[in-house]
Amino acid sequence: MENITILFDILIAILSLWVLTKLLPFSGLLGKSLKTIGYGIVVIGFSQLIETLGLILIKTSPAIIENIHRLILTLGFILIVLGFRKLLVK
Repeated sequence: MENITILFDILIAILSLWVLTKLLPFSGLLGKSLKTIGYGIVVIGFSQLIETLGLILIKTSPAIIENIHRLILTLGFILIVLGFRKLLVK
């Protein structure tokens, strides 16, 4: 079951990078906003993989790894909100 979880986490990380590649060609205010949103998506995508690998490789309390995961997720969502805010402020 662990292998399937890792495979799905890798897939999520790859798909988040794919989304970013689709947003990078945009320029101007829209491009800056979309890039910030894309970076947030990548952070969220990789947070899943970091959590799974952390639980497997780091011998510490799972609660610590899960809290780190939630912190990374929060940072990703903050980037997404900042990206949308750039669109609304200007």
